[in-house]
Amino acid sequence: MDNEVEIAGCVEIKGIRGTDKRCYIVDLQGMTPRDANYLGEENHTCLVRPELLNIYHRHRCLEETKAKMGDFEKEIEEERKKRMP
Repeated sequence: MDNEVEIAGCVEIKGIRGTDKRCYIVDLQGMTPRDANYLGEENHTCLVRPELLNIYHRHRCLEETKAKMGDFEKEIEEERKKRMP
């Protein structure tokens, strides 16, 4: 498969071909989104820090887990009510 694909990214990323003959993109630590709240002249250079992305991701995972636990607890309570006369 020799299809050429153009990607948009920072200059620090690298593409390699592994020993398994597959292509990989590595060194993606610089690939963070642009800060949409920054309105300066050079807004293309103002990126969100990776630490903030990690905090956001953990927060979203925690919210999702809490929601699933709430649903699970409701199911258990419904089962308990069905079994009680």
